[in-house]
Amino acid sequence: MKQNTTSSAKSFGIVGYPLSHSLSPLIHNSLYREKGIDAEYSVFESPQLDRKKLQELISAGVEGISVTIPHKETAFSLADRADSASEIMKASNTLLFRNGSINAHNTDGEGALRSVLEWSPDSLHTGKTLILGSGGSARGIAYSLATSNRLRELVLCSRNEGAGKEIVDLIAKHSPVRVEYVSPESISNLRDEFSLVVHTTPLGMKGQAPGPFLGREFFHPGIALFDIVYNPLITPLVAAAKEAGCTVIPGSEMLLFQAMKQFELFTGTVPDEKDILNTRERLSQALSGR
Repeated sequence: MKQNTTSSAKSFGIVGYPLSHSLSPLIHNSLYREKGIDAEYSVFESPQLDRKKLQELISAGVEGISVTIPHKETAFSLADRADSASEIMKASNTLLFRNGSINAHNTDGEGALRSVLEWSPDSLHTGKTLILGSGGSARGIAYSLATSNRLRELVLCSRNEGAGKEIVDLIAKHSPVRVEYVSPESISNLRDEFSLVVHTTPLGMKGQAPGPFLGREFFHPGIALFDIVYNPLITPLVAAAKEAGCTVIPGSEMLLFQAMKQFELFTGTVPDEKDILNTRERLSQALSGR
């Protein structure tokens, strides 16, 4: 595996499929340069993630990886140790390779929570929170929101009923928040009860099915929408919410904040406010032409 690093440089990267849209290398490599860290962050696109793939990365000198769609649940299953969010929700978006051990972390939830607190903190408690989807991202986000001591009630809606109900059961066991599963066919009956909607599926992502998961008629001005898709920033779901007068939290904010935590895990350096502002500006510029 070819690495564009010097012999002394640390090596990190991202694993997922597809990855042509990823802005993670821009985030991490820019921070390495600005903070004088001898490291390189590369793209390791792969439709499969297994022990053979991880061993290949480790043998090439990679010390840690970001993990994205569709490998987050697999990443957790391959780890020797895991943080509490990963352990409880069975999904991880970060793997560290240290001292012969594979350590799993989930920074998705922290990134999502920080995004909501920056843009629409009241939406966490004025009504119910709706999470759309049941994949790896939904798991981490559901856990962090439910354990934040800020939610009134959590509703999960997904096309995969089995996976959705599994998340609901896990949340019910590990948080005091009231939580329930509602099918896509029934969710419109509850539209007036929601103050925050978090969309975690690939619908609307560049190269994926456009969606939207919900129609224009679902939204009202009392809802804040957080669509974690960031390429493009204006997905069909975001367009529907904007048309209805909703507050919209940019999907790039979760990318920003989860990456800040990954950067800290990879390098041991805590990003400061200047790092956050500079990275937000870089993301804005990169996404403006997409």
